[in-house]
Amino acid sequence: MKTLPCYKQMPWGGTNLNQNYGKTSPFSLTGESWEAADHKNGRTPVCCGAYAGAGLGELASVFGRDFLGENVSSGAFPVLFKLIDSSDRLSLQVHPGDDYAARDGDNGKTEMWIVLDAKPGAGLWLGLKEDLTREQFRAKIDASDLEDALNFIPAKPGDCFFLPHGLLHAIGAGLIIAEIQQSSDATYRVYDWGRMGIDGKPRPLHVEKALDVTDVTMRGGVSPSFSYVKNNALHTVFSGCPLFAAERIAVEGGTELVCDGSSLQILFVSDGELSIKAGEGVQTVAKGSTAVLAATAGRSELCGKGNVYRFWVPTERDYAALASYGCASDIIERMYNK
Repeated sequence: MKTLPCYKQMPWGGTNLNQNYGKTSPFSLTGESWEAADHKNGRTPVCCGAYAGAGLGELASVFGRDFLGENVSSGAFPVLFKLIDSSDRLSLQVHPGDDYAARDGDNGKTEMWIVLDAKPGAGLWLGLKEDLTREQFRAKIDASDLEDALNFIPAKPGDCFFLPHGLLHAIGAGLIIAEIQQSSDATYRVYDWGRMGIDGKPRPLHVEKALDVTDVTMRGGVSPSFSYVKNNALHTVFSGCPLFAAERIAVEGGTELVCDGSSLQILFVSDGELSIKAGEGVQTVAKGSTAVLAATAGRSELCGKGNVYRFWVPTERDYAALASYGCASDIIERMYNK
């Protein structure tokens, strides 16, 4: 089931998603394309086939775990997958955990980024160079003196970054990022570089909430990945957590996926064109398009040439599969943040 994106206008956005990934955003500055979402701030209905027009939440309500999978206990669509175009740097921000986010009627937000494209010198900020006390952190916010204190990490295509809730962060200019995250839009801005919003006014900050949830001792970096060959395709598994997992599959001709009832699958084609056959249904998925496979779809065939990113909710079987391909146990522990 291919999805219809939900576009977000942002002052730091650009035109790359339309130009390079076949999107049709009506905005002059598109920051985000929500590709698979069922959230109060954005939903992505199915755009073809027997369920055209249905939302992912509707499918979850009607089909339950046949659609979501045995790993998803909440009964709701569990994740949000989006593309980000940072033609300018994003605000410095932090996300809360589940308990704190519930005060605002949302879920917590742990996320993971995969860099699809990067201009020379591009990078992002993940945490602080040195530990600060809460009081020192507040003083730097009040004095607009945070830039030199931030931990800058260069980024290149293929890099993966895992961001637990509580990590202070900002995406720099010149990046295209694929993001998988909890189904949440809980974001607390700390600093916005003196920028004006789309309406010409400063965007609101959420300093007190950010102070409450930021772990000032946490800093990030490039996360580990592991590659192996299966069914004539190169699989590269990225970092994730019990909430979500991610891999890139380089397809050269054809390969097979199995939806065994454990989790739904989100497939995003980053380049090339693939046909996906599940049961009696066949869909052509071009570069920039996203499809969702039900957990009980069974065996699926991917035919064509291109790279497809797969996102799902993992189980112990996934960890064991990596071990069977030679991935060391300490790398598996780090990759899945167990």
